[in-house]
Amino acid sequence: MGRSYCPDTKGHLKENQVKMHVKVNFEGLLGKLYPTERLNGKFRIALLGGSFTSAEAVKPEEKFAGIWEKDLSARYDEGVEVINFGVGGTGTWQQLQMFHLKARKYKPDLTVVAFCWCNDIDNNIDKLKSGSMSPLLDEYDVGWFKALQAKRKNFNKWLWNNSGLYQLARTKYNHLEHYFKRIFLPDYMKKVVPSEKKDKTKNKKTDKKKSPEYLTNTVSIFDDLFFFSSEGWEVTRKLLVKLNQEVAAGGGKLAVIHFGGVHQYRNFPVLPIQQFETFLDSQDIVNFNVFDLFKKIDDEFLNENFFPQ
Repeated sequence: MGRSYCPDTKGHLKENQVKMHVKVNFEGLLGKLYPTERLNGKFRIALLGGSFTSAEAVKPEEKFAGIWEKDLSARYDEGVEVINFGVGGTGTWQQLQMFHLKARKYKPDLTVVAFCWCNDIDNNIDKLKSGSMSPLLDEYDVGWFKALQAKRKNFNKWLWNNSGLYQLARTKYNHLEHYFKRIFLPDYMKKVVPSEKKDKTKNKKTDKKKSPEYLTNTVSIFDDLFFFSSEGWEVTRKLLVKLNQEVAAGGGKLAVIHFGGVHQYRNFPVLPIQQFETFLDSQDIVNFNVFDLFKKIDDEFLNENFFPQ
C-alpha cells in the first residue's frame, strides 16, 4: 500500500520545528482504536486523506475528525464515529488502497475524501509513472517477493523506532539519495513555471491582479494540476470513480471535501475547480468546496491561522 504507519507504536517526532507525540493503534491508524463491528447503531464515517487529514502534530480530539465526531455525536442520539484513515504523503491512489484494504471492513455509512489541491494530483500521477501496484487493476495480491519486501520494510520501521543510530544513518542516506535523484531526474519530474513568470524574466509588464496561467500542458507531472484533460487528472478521475463504486458496493455513500495549500489562495495559477465539481456531480459524489471559503479570508488571518487539520 506504500506509505503507512507502523501499528502499535508511539513516540516523539520533530518536523518543521514542530514537536509532536504520535501514537499509532493496532490497526496502523492514528488515534483511538474502533471495533470493526459498530456498537449501538452508531453512524460511521470513514475519513480518507493525506497530511492535512492525519494531522500528525495535532491532538486527536483537535483534528477535524475528532471535532466532527464530538459535534455530530452531540446532535444525534445514536452517536457518530469518525475513523481517521489519513496518512501523510498520500494521494487518491493510496487512499483507494486504504479503503479497499482497511476502511471497507468497518462498513462506513459515509466515506469522506479530504482532497488537497496542493499535491494530490502530483502523488497520483507519480504513482502511475513509477509502476506501483494499481488499485485500478485490483492489484492487491502479494507474492513471495512483495511479502519479503514488506518484512524488510517492517524491520526497518522497527529499527527506526528503536535505534537513534539507524535514524541518523537513514536520514543521511536519504539526503544523499535525493541529491543524486535530482541530478538524473526524468523530464516528467522536472518543474515548470507559468507563462507569466517567464514573461517577467523578459522585463514584460504583467497585471499583478491577474492570476498567472499555464498555457501548455508539458510532459512534466507538475503542471498536470492545471489541465483537467491531463494524465494526472485522468488517473485521478478514474480513482474517484473506482472508489465511488467500492463505497457503494458496501452500502455507503462517498463525499469529497476539497481545499488548497496556503500558498494556493493568493496569486496562484488558475485551477480547474469548476470542472472538478462538475465531474463529481456527474458521478453523484457529494462535494464541498472549502477552497473558496479560505480565499475569502484576509491575508494576515489566513497566514497566521491556516490549519485545515
